[in-house]
Formats: sequence, C-alpha cells, structure tokens
Amino acid sequence: MPAIRNAAAVSLIALAAAGGATMAAPASASTVTTVKAVETDFHIALSKKSFTAGRYTFVAQNKGRTTHALMITGPGIKMAMTKDIAPGQSAKLTVTLKKGAYDIDCPVPGHKALGMNVNLSVRGGGTSTSSGSGSGAALGAAARPSDPDRVG
Repeated sequence: MPAIRNAAAVSLIALAAAGGATMAAPASASTVTTVKAVETDFHIALSKKSFTAGRYTFVAQNKGRTTHALMITGPGIKMAMTKDIAPGQSAKLTVTLKKGAYDIDCPVPGHKALGMNVNLSVRGGGTSTSSGSGSGAALGAAARPSDPDRVG
C-alpha cells in the first residue's frame, strides 16, 4: 500500500509541475505602457515622446473648457476612441501599436483642424518619435527634427 501512495504522490507532483509550466505566460505579453494625453483647447500633449511596438493605455485628461475625446488610427487600428470627455474628466483607451504611422487626434468636429493632432511613428524594435501638427500641437516644431528624413 505505501508504494501505491508514493506513486500517487509522485504522479500528482508531476501533474502539478506540468500544469504550472504550460500555464506560465511570457512577461512581455502582459506589459502595458501608460501614456498620459493631456487635452486642452486646442492641443494634445503626450507624456511619452518615443514609441516601440507594444501595448499602450492612453489616459486622456481633458484640461480644457470644452468637451474633447481621443481617437487613434493606424496599422491594425481603425478609429479606436474614447467616449466624449467633459472638462475636468478623463478616459482610458488601450491599444496595441504595431510598427508604422499613427494619428492621435480629437474627433470632436473641427478640433483636429485647430491643432489637436499628434502623428506617431512606431518602430518595431528601436525608438520612434511623435510630432504634432497645427499651431497648438503638443510636440511642436521643437520636438521635430529639422531634417524630415532624420529619425529621433
């Protein structure tokens, strides 16, 4: 009888070890980078200036006097957006960015044209840069390289 108990105990230990090994997930799969996106009338300021492919949560904070929202479009993302954000409120938007060009803007009519637009270039393994457009852009001319072909 003790031999059977020992064999059963060994089997349970082996089964538990095998089950634990198959359930382990890579650490990088669960990594999410948080980026603050402060929206004012009429620009967007991001807390991060360079992006690599991966999962991001954008926390949009409306510090303006009018309603705003945050929208992201680019490779694999077609119009991911927050709900409308009242002044003083915030909303989160989680997306997976792949290598490529992205547009982050306020989808409220007319706000993008007034400067609430940031363009991102996401790299697969290195760093990338973000730049704004319009007079109120978050990362205006000082953040953009003078040579358009130059990266970061």
